[in-house]
Amino acid sequence: MRPQRFQDFVVRLASEDPSAGQAKTLKDAGDTKRPCGLSVTLGGRDVRFQIVGKFEQTETTVEGDPFTLEGPLAEGPEGWLAGLLSASGSREIAGIDQWSLREGKDRRDGLTVAFRSGAEVYVRLL
Repeated sequence: MRPQRFQDFVVRLASEDPSAGQAKTLKDAGDTKRPCGLSVTLGGRDVRFQIVGKFEQTETTVEGDPFTLEGPLAEGPEGWLAGLLSASGSREIAGIDQWSLREGKDRRDGLTVAFRSGAEVYVRLL
């Protein structure tokens, strides 16, 4: 899944989530530095994620059984987004890596979302 299509997917999911407030693209939120991302109100504050990706030149959609995240969710917006994606029932998602739960000192907040097609998107909390 390319970053643009993932952005549209995640904005739609966030817009339908009763625990979230207004959801829109970073561009619609006035961010001119980043071409792709999500702005959403969580707990009364604006939270922003930048989306970038790694994918083949030609997008291929590969589906399988819906992915369900096993194990704990990270705290805060990162965990919210991981849970939202896991609950989406997407048949394209193959895995979700929550960065703040990784071992080691380089702990950042964000996600790597792997797709069955081999593509990946990297969603960094700003």
